[in-house]
Amino acid sequence: MTRVILAMAVLLLVCCGQALASIAVAPVIIEADQVQAGQVFTVVCSHGGEEPLEVALSLALFDQDAWGRVILMEDEASVARAEEALSLERRRFLLQPGQSEAVQVQLAHADFQHLYAVLFLRPVRPGPSTRLAVLFLLSSGEGTPSLDLSGWEQRGTDLTITVENSGLCHGFWAGELLLFDGEGKLAEKVSVQSGVVLPGRSRGLQVSLPGWVQQVEVRSLQLGDGS
Repeated sequence: MTRVILAMAVLLLVCCGQALASIAVAPVIIEADQVQAGQVFTVVCSHGGEEPLEVALSLALFDQDAWGRVILMEDEASVARAEEALSLERRRFLLQPGQSEAVQVQLAHADFQHLYAVLFLRPVRPGPSTRLAVLFLLSSGEGTPSLDLSGWEQRGTDLTITVENSGLCHGFWAGELLLFDGEGKLAEKVSVQSGVVLPGRSRGLQVSLPGWVQQVEVRSLQLGDGS
């Protein structure tokens, strides 16, 4: 499942700046199911610059758009929900050159079916605002994904597939393309899969087809969370 999530977003860079060139975080995606209150997640922040650097931490939620791109939710209600569920041991820390620091994020409660939160790490320094982000995809285990193929459209060599998740947890869709040539014969089969689809969301997937393809059929191969 991790390989699919990485296709959605390996690292969010919100704005650009020189500060980000000197720091790195790992992991950039934290996924866990059947989480429990008190569970601790660790993020390591490393500093490769030549000057001490202060880093500020904050929390928010995230969603996705119709193409699976991450949408940051930093309104008051979203931030409050993130901070109610996740607890930071500290809000700021100082990194010396060449130093790595472990940041612990504790789950305050698991009274949810799913939680899609983001931890921001922002270098505190003059100039344009820059930050790194770590995505949390957490599930209490009380819900399951339900992925369905909702439609597809072929325009020349471009194929657009739309999948929908009507379940209660994130998951991904896997399918197969049946490619027919100009004589109407099945010439090739191609496996495809979407990135992560959050619950209650639809996601589009674009595929470039060989020029000889005249007709396409799309079939679902597997529905679920990929575990």
